[in-house]
Amino acid sequence: MGEVDGPGRPREIGRPLAHAYVLRVVAEFQGYVRDLHDLAAERMVDLAEPTAQFRPLLIAATTEGRFIDRGNADVRSVEQDFRRIGMGGLNGRLQARNARWVSENARGDRAVYQELIELRNALAHGNQVQLDRLRTRGVADTVTWARGSLPPLNRTARALDRAVWDHLREVFRRDPW
Repeated sequence: MGEVDGPGRPREIGRPLAHAYVLRVVAEFQGYVRDLHDLAAERMVDLAEPTAQFRPLLIAATTEGRFIDRGNADVRSVEQDFRRIGMGGLNGRLQARNARWVSENARGDRAVYQELIELRNALAHGNQVQLDRLRTRGVADTVTWARGSLPPLNRTARALDRAVWDHLREVFRRDPW
């Protein structure tokens, strides 16, 4: 019997489950970011009160060709996509809403987020060299490691939601939703 990942579970069984779990977690988060961006774009257009015939055109202008539709939802991609609704400085906004986003004394939520993206890429593309580098850095392709990444990911989702809400509130001087 091979090495064991958990009680009575051989590693060769546990790894595929863990890989599927990591891929799903990252995909769900990217879907969340996409949904939030869609909502923000629609509300921005609605709050600007354009003529009805221009509403679909304006929404399409802010959502078509997004990085989150064709690549990873890494920090840089998300930041570029949210600039389309006039929201610059995403990193600073996330830090303002999540004190753990960047941490001087420990690995912050931004680092955990980036590690999840990198792990997802290594797994999705079968990149063993990248996977070995991640393992060397302490990023484990296990369910336990991925579950430990959920609290930072949840804080990131809440911070992003609040940062988008704050931005639209500031621009339009009323609650966006």
